[in-house]
Amino acid sequence: CSSDLLFFAAVIIASIANAPQARLDLLAIGFVVFRIAYLVSYVANWSTVRSVVWLLGLACVITIFFQI
Repeated sequence: CSSDLLFFAAVIIASIANAPQARLDLLAIGFVVFRIAYLVSYVANWSTVRSVVWLLGLACVITIFFQI
């Protein structure tokens, strides 16, 4: 999925740029939790919840980029 690729890139770039590690860890954990919630909402066919959870995961990725 494209958000996964963005996540990997954001984490690698933020690590290289020496972003605050504690904040990076929290955002990465948040992204993983939202991806799991996305999978659950997909299986349960909760389209609105799935969209909200996807956006929250994307917000974690964007926030990681802003830590750079």
